[in-house]
Amino acid sequence: MLDTILLYLPNNFFGLFLLLTIFTLAFLLLFRLKKSEWIIYLLLIWFPLESLILMYTPLDYYAQVKYIPEIIMYGLVFGTWLSFIIREHKFLPKQPLNKWLVAFVVVALISLALNLYSPWIWTLGLRQILRFVLIIFVILWMNYDAEILKNIVKIALVMFVLEVFLGLVQYLSGGYLDAYLFSSRTVTVANMATLGGIEQFWTQGSRVFATLGRYDQLGSFVALGIILLFTFVFDNKIIKNKFWYYILLIFAVFVLYLTKSRASWIAAFLGVSTIGLFLYKSKKFLWGLFIFLSIFVFYLFSFAISNQNILAISDKPNQSLAERVFESFSPQSLRDSYEGHGRIFFIINTPLKVVANYPLFGVGPGQYGGGVAAALLHTDMYDRLHLPFGIQNIYGQIDNNWMSIWGEVGTVGLFIWIMIFVTVIKMSLVVREKTDSDFEKNMAEGLIGLTVGIMAVGFFGPYFEFRTLMFYYWVIVGIIVVMYEHTNFTKLRN
Repeated sequence: MLDTILLYLPNNFFGLFLLLTIFTLAFLLLFRLKKSEWIIYLLLIWFPLESLILMYTPLDYYAQVKYIPEIIMYGLVFGTWLSFIIREHKFLPKQPLNKWLVAFVVVALISLALNLYSPWIWTLGLRQILRFVLIIFVILWMNYDAEILKNIVKIALVMFVLEVFLGLVQYLSGGYLDAYLFSSRTVTVANMATLGGIEQFWTQGSRVFATLGRYDQLGSFVALGIILLFTFVFDNKIIKNKFWYYILLIFAVFVLYLTKSRASWIAAFLGVSTIGLFLYKSKKFLWGLFIFLSIFVFYLFSFAISNQNILAISDKPNQSLAERVFESFSPQSLRDSYEGHGRIFFIINTPLKVVANYPLFGVGPGQYGGGVAAALLHTDMYDRLHLPFGIQNIYGQIDNNWMSIWGEVGTVGLFIWIMIFVTVIKMSLVVREKTDSDFEKNMAEGLIGLTVGIMAVGFFGPYFEFRTLMFYYWVIVGIIVVMYEHTNFTKLRN
């Protein structure tokens, strides 16, 4: 019998078993030493570098290298939960996000029951959206002190600086480094999921992506850093010498431009504008914004009058800033997007065909529009609704996370998802109003702008599923949730 079992084990089983044993022992040691935050530190470093590391990982070990960090995170979640139960003798601390997150899972369960499809696909679909939300509870259960929370932010800042620097280096290389940073290979995991296979459709050297594998991945990550950094630079009384912060901000904005990611531009613009106009109500910022927009509009106007084909601009491998902007509104580009089964096609047809047939609870997580349907080549719902299989009838995902969520969990689930973000903003406003700490105030303001940016960027691609972006975002949410709890505790005590 043992021989039969060994026959079906992968060739590298014992090496993987040894590796998993080492990870388990290290994990237990960290809890024994009460240093669970080190795992968060390591994950903050890992995710921005993940794409580059996987590019050079042997295929036999690809799945393990990709998913072991995520498994470690789940172990961290379980370990901190047990630690919380032992200390506090209750399952969950009370906080405003609980009801919405539980409601989202309940809606997903109702959708599973109504649609009667594979629980495995359902689990993977729910994981795709909620996996990094769990890090909120890790930070809350462990109730990390201010020093640890600041260390988390410092490590995030270091990785932000690193990616900005690498983006600049990649740009200066003139495309030479693209071949060493971009992977187009396709990997099949467990004979089920197909990963990778990304095409570099842009001209080498025309868009930077550093170690994140795609220009929109780097763009969204840099936008996150810019929004958060803006609050510490613009209205912070503690930082005496802001010169280097301004330099970093300037270089970061330049790298954001070099990514040519329009969605990331919009996210950064809306996030920073939310902070400057609505939180600070700064006349200085308003004047700066007016000058910037005036120059930008003049630039676009000059381009428009010197080019007679702006209504026919469509996507091409190498585009100028003006071409990237005008392409968004070009009738030719919009027509191509619809007829080629692009984002516009699914913006129109998701409510007409998916929501119209499954209005309240959707078709179920993992069934439509997201990365799970794409990776598993799960075409059942597309075939049933007579829809193409995602972008270009090839890629499975529909390039719009809001539409995919609406399709998968229906109008009820979409409302709950919106309320999760609204609750994050409300909690941030409470921290901003009640705290006496400039650090906490800046973090809360940054998260408000960041949440606006995240909500906006979800309209332009599967950004809610980006591993680096969403891990960092939910870590920041976790920090604010802890600050919110501390603020409420202090208020009750006083």
